[in-house]
Amino acid sequence: MLSIVDDLAGFGPLRMCAHAPSADDPDDLTGLRVLLVADVLARLVELRGRTILMGWTCPPAAAADAAGIRPADAHGTPEEIAEALGGPPAVHLTSRTYEGAGGLSLHIGAAAARGDADQNADQNADRDALALRLLLLGHPHHEPVEVTGEAVDAADEKLANWRKAVAAWAEEPSKAMPADFVERARAALENGLGTPAVLRLLDGLEAAVDVPGGAKFETFAHLDRVLGLEIVRDVGRSHSAEVYR
Repeated sequence: MLSIVDDLAGFGPLRMCAHAPSADDPDDLTGLRVLLVADVLARLVELRGRTILMGWTCPPAAAADAAGIRPADAHGTPEEIAEALGGPPAVHLTSRTYEGAGGLSLHIGAAAARGDADQNADQNADRDALALRLLLLGHPHHEPVEVTGEAVDAADEKLANWRKAVAAWAEEPSKAMPADFVERARAALENGLGTPAVLRLLDGLEAAVDVPGGAKFETFAHLDRVLGLEIVRDVGRSHSAEVYR
């Protein structure tokens, strides 16, 4: 079990390497998922105040940009990455068995799109590019994921509804985040990188009638620093807020 507190807390930059496999099959999303998990882990460690240096053993990818994954600091072989980052990576993320020496290894499960996930080009153009990110974050990082068009559509709808809700809550007086909720989310992330549990917690928070909108806004915005879903993107835009009062 990955423990951010025990294994990755410290001083100085933390070097990481994402061993994303290249795929000739456009339906193979495993490489993208490796980069996504690396991005979320980096965000979490940075939230604790530590600098991240990231290397990818694959070239830059447009799909990674669309999924909100920040560019790597270095590309190449593990040896080239170590030289570029000023030292060997302490954390390796891979969909295969890591055979290198030293450092922690985090295994990422395979991800693949089923045929109906991209059969309608016009529908794909209407989907938010971060819907796939949300969908993948809803599964434990070590378990395989089959991506369907229906699942991406559901993620797209959820993301749009969350952004609309957050935009409405942003107009209410700011309130402190509920401490027990934040503690549970922190524990889920720091003990296993449990993004599915965090998303379930956010579902519950959205529906909670005893939590002020201002507190919901602060909590969603805070956790999105790790999730990377651009939750606050619609703040300040015209919207109808009655449902979220």
